Amino acid sequence: MDPKLTVELIFLFSAIIMIYLLIRRPFLSIRLGVRNIKIETYLLGALISPFILLIFGLLTYSQILQSLQGTPTLNPLGILTLFFSMVFMSIYLDITGFFEYCARLSIKYAGLSGIKLFISLYLIISLLTIFTSNDIIILTFTPFIYYFAKHTGLDPLPYLITEFFAANTWSMMLYIGNPTNIVLAVAFNIDFIQFLRWMILPTITAGLLNLLLLYLIFRKQLRKPINHIETIDPITALTDKKGAIIGIFLISSCILTLALAPLINLPLWIIALTFALTLLLILLVRDIYHRYRHHATTHVPITLKTFKRIPLGIIPFILAMFITVEALRFYGITHSIGTYFSTLIGSSKPLAVYLYGITSAATANILNNIPMTIAYVPIITAQTHTSLLPAIFATTIGSNLGANLTPLGALAGIMWIGILKNKAYPLSFKDFVRYGLIITPITLLICLSVLAIEFSLF
Repeated sequence: MDPKLTVELIFLFSAIIMIYLLIRRPFLSIRLGVRNIKIETYLLGALISPFILLIFGLLTYSQILQSLQGTPTLNPLGILTLFFSMVFMSIYLDITGFFEYCARLSIKYAGLSGIKLFISLYLIISLLTIFTSNDIIILTFTPFIYYFAKHTGLDPLPYLITEFFAANTWSMMLYIGNPTNIVLAVAFNIDFIQFLRWMILPTITAGLLNLLLLYLIFRKQLRKPINHIETIDPITALTDKKGAIIGIFLISSCILTLALAPLINLPLWIIALTFALTLLLILLVRDIYHRYRHHATTHVPITLKTFKRIPLGIIPFILAMFITVEALRFYGITHSIGTYFSTLIGSSKPLAVYLYGITSAATANILNNIPMTIAYVPIITAQTHTSLLPAIFATTIGSNLGANLTPLGALAGIMWIGILKNKAYPLSFKDFVRYGLIITPITLLICLSVLAIEFSLF
């Protein structure tokens, strides 16, 4: 059999297995003695392709090592370092109670109005997502929204869907908001200001349109008043006020420094790592001080708490995807797709925007948005007739908004569904897609249209 065809079949087979595992069995429990270890099955699905490629000799060990070392356009180490540095700071800020403080502020503002609660939650989640990470915001706000709705007799569905859509929409404004943004920004050397300049208008447009569509869909549920409960002062959510101030200062300083990266001529991952290591040093000093000052032997160090919440499972997932993409690149599959796209587009920038935006959003729901984005880098690179920028930013939009089409579109969606199942609030795949198919295609097309107009005018 033709090796190229074999690689394509292996890729499709592993994608089908991954989708099946995500839908039917997202977690696999393994019992080791008295411990019950839970493994995300999407990791197993991602590892299938590299394993088969190695067994059949379609990739050698040296090629695998080369793919993990990266190329000038795809650097796994830099991408992972930048991502985990921002996640580390965001998780710590969450541990201090800052995100819950923001959520309680929105509830206090809403009073007994469901509509005010809907708007305030949407705005706070959107704002926090821009400057932190959509995954962290979703994982933090989901349990809080569920428990609040349960104790007030509200239907949590409108607020949960709103939270998820807001996080996956506003995450595309800055390249730190989503791992897929980081992949594209690092791969094509897009700086902080350049990314923001092209993405700010499409993001605002998509965000406001999502807000309107969500309100129209859920307006009957939102008009129901909230049962009065004793509200807790938002400030009491801050378990570590000094720590929250430190976290906000470091994240804000990091974002500002990333914006100035072209002037100081430093790689983005080095900047993010520097601030993450600064925070780590501060946490270690505080933990040591707390232990010896208060003689607290039962106190769990804040450093350990932060590290325990880091999603380390994404490391083998991303590395496995890099190996798979290396096979697609080595056998010319991604180049062939890129050449075909280039032929269809010609010199039309608007057509490039629509083609890459729509296909990336659709493909994200087959492969998940992170592997889709990694695979699209060599496809975009194969463009010959027009600038790469329309394809890059259209893929950014597709990778973010595509996550709102089905729960398979992003890891955040998979984890989100898992949280709801653990809370005995199962949201079926069919129920989610019903809202995704109503909102996402409209938002995607309007958002891409704004980007196409930008490239037509500038």
